Amino acid sequence: MKPRFVERGGEMVLRQPIACDGTTMYAWLVDADRDALVRLCDQAFRDPSGGAVVIRPIVPAVAVVAADIQRGHSRDPVDGQKGWSRERDLGFWIPVARGRLGDDDDFEIEQIGWYQPYLFIDNAAAVFVGRETYGFAKAFATCAMPSGPADPSRFRVETLVIDSFTPHTEATIQELYKLERADGGTLGALSSTAGSFAELVIEATRRMLAHFLGKSGLPVPTWELLKNLYASLKDGLVPMFFLRQFRDVAEPDRAAYQAIIEAACDLTAWRGGGFLDEHVLTIRTCASHPIARDLGLPAGPIDTGFGLWAHFDFDVALGTELWRA
Repeated sequence: MKPRFVERGGEMVLRQPIACDGTTMYAWLVDADRDALVRLCDQAFRDPSGGAVVIRPIVPAVAVVAADIQRGHSRDPVDGQKGWSRERDLGFWIPVARGRLGDDDDFEIEQIGWYQPYLFIDNAAAVFVGRETYGFAKAFATCAMPSGPADPSRFRVETLVIDSFTPHTEATIQELYKLERADGGTLGALSSTAGSFAELVIEATRRMLAHFLGKSGLPVPTWELLKNLYASLKDGLVPMFFLRQFRDVAEPDRAAYQAIIEAACDLTAWRGGGFLDEHVLTIRTCASHPIARDLGLPAGPIDTGFGLWAHFDFDVALGTELWRA
């Protein structure tokens, strides 16, 4: 039997599921190096599990995502009575698949989902809940984004960074990355062109596959994938995969606890969505956050692909341990 979690005053790690109501999400696609994404996914999933869980990128791309969540709160009957808070989330999402390696080393996919190796949040409680409960790679930051159609379409993250690893380098708050219209224009009015979550996903997938057709082969689909994909679209589920771990207190290079988690964002209300113009991504080069290197992104300002937006409510549902050390 598992021990009971000790509830202590001052802790803000509320019980899941976590509801995120009044969410407006913006996302843009950026070309990335497939080999770098494979290395990053293997580091988080295949290597620690000894191949028990294999997660791979499905296209050589990364989504730059920003979410403005108006009301975050617990769905638990007890913690749901404790209040709510706002948060802004900015980060990088990799479209991935969980699956297995076949006899000829072909990767056969069973579940499409997302892996977020870098996430920045302006709400400390949301950082604690995400990291401790699920394994989100969240860090506290100042997150800026437009609050209305007349504001410049600019998204920025400022956080604690270390430019170079030396004994004399001080960690300082700096702008880590920004995403903005090349012409400095405004966000503009958001006009909904998608009548449902499934409609937006299907059109975004069509555009994504058209963009990458001929650049890389997709992994081999399985019947399990088709069943899971249909169920996810029908139910409004967005699966996510996490490496959840805690450093050992006596052996710093070991994990006292390490597991691979699968959990889903469960759509609870849909209020519209559509597509956005291309933007430009600029990332700071620093040792503490090697985002461009890890994701296989080119140096210098990067022109994005198409963007999309959606307005909805969702829950981060209960998770499942796929593997535990």
